[in-house]
Amino acid sequence: MTHKFPLDEPVISGPFSLFEGSFILEFLQPHPSRDASVLIRATYKHDHPLYKKGSSHPQTPPLHLHFNQSESFEVLQGKIATVEGWSVARRVWTQEDGPHEIKPWVPHTFQPTPDSTEDTILLVWAHPDDVDEMMDRVFFTNLLMYVSDVHEKKVSLNPFQIMLTQHVSATALVWFPTATWLGPLRWWVPWKVQAIFAAAGRLLGLTPMMKKYTSEEEFAEIQKAKNI
Repeated sequence: MTHKFPLDEPVISGPFSLFEGSFILEFLQPHPSRDASVLIRATYKHDHPLYKKGSSHPQTPPLHLHFNQSESFEVLQGKIATVEGWSVARRVWTQEDGPHEIKPWVPHTFQPTPDSTEDTILLVWAHPDDVDEMMDRVFFTNLLMYVSDVHEKKVSLNPFQIMLTQHVSATALVWFPTATWLGPLRWWVPWKVQAIFAAAGRLLGLTPMMKKYTSEEEFAEIQKAKNI
């Protein structure tokens, strides 16, 4: 999807400074043409020491896939690296490449590029917006703020919480992607492990969305809509 002119997509939440100020998170109102459940503007500060860690940056997610939605992105400034597909091919993207869609069931992750000479700014959106267990603004707010707080040692990592929060977005980790002889076990086993942790988390009284990172109105609305 290529847009010839800038779309009217105002900021609706943020900016949030995460991971010691190395990552700036903003949420925009997606234009209807994106058919998106969430639109993020992410900024990586190229001169921050954490940025120089590249794939070891604490914001970099592990290799994963989404069952229900595509995840598309477009670089507005600088460059970002992706690892994509079962062959875990790494590629660096710039503004000249335009938008790129990572379709459901395709393993992927994003990585900062340590040799960048300017801040990296990119748009990321999940689509379509009419599926169950979708990625939305509340999901990303909770997940990224929680992981940032864990990194900054503001909270302790609770594996039941992070597995539960991730599980409701129809996302699974991918283990040993190049071991083709494992077939679907590469995502099925981590998905089942995650489901067990998520179920245990619910029994412990946890909810996918944490009150600390969710407004009272949104928390009540989500509980009513998803019965969580």
